[in-house]
Amino acid sequence: MSTTRETITAVRSDGGISHAALTMALAILVERIARLPKDDWDDLFELAKEIPNTESLDERESIVTTMLEILEQAPVRVTPLREQAAETEPGPTLQKWIDYVSDKIRAYRKTAGLTQEELAEKSGLPQSHISRLESGKHSPSRLTLEKLGAALGVSVREFDPSV
Repeated sequence: MSTTRETITAVRSDGGISHAALTMALAILVERIARLPKDDWDDLFELAKEIPNTESLDERESIVTTMLEILEQAPVRVTPLREQAAETEPGPTLQKWIDYVSDKIRAYRKTAGLTQEELAEKSGLPQSHISRLESGKHSPSRLTLEKLGAALGVSVREFDPSV
């Protein structure tokens, strides 16, 4: 049984987590949320809204895992830019990979006859995240590709042949 599943089960069993542990967890959560960029903040809260609607422990575990991916990102540091400094963009190799993957995600979604919203529901990912992936504005993690592959019924290799 995974740690995520054990935690969900403990929380659902009422009293499985002490007040002190809950207070500490909440303090950590608030601190991490405060560091999130606006897009990630929006994705996190869209996922949180889905928790009461989940009917199975597997669905809830998928939502929690995605939320953890968002919360466990390295903190974003803002540094002043010099006037002549250009926005940092991915190198040509990474950009080529991002473009390839985004095209594949969009193509498989359309072949499956799904909207972004429907794919979001099937994969457990926010629709806004899928939109950023398809437009090449975000580089997907391996876990994200696995979720999309499962939702679309294709291997991760279809999105990323290097896997």
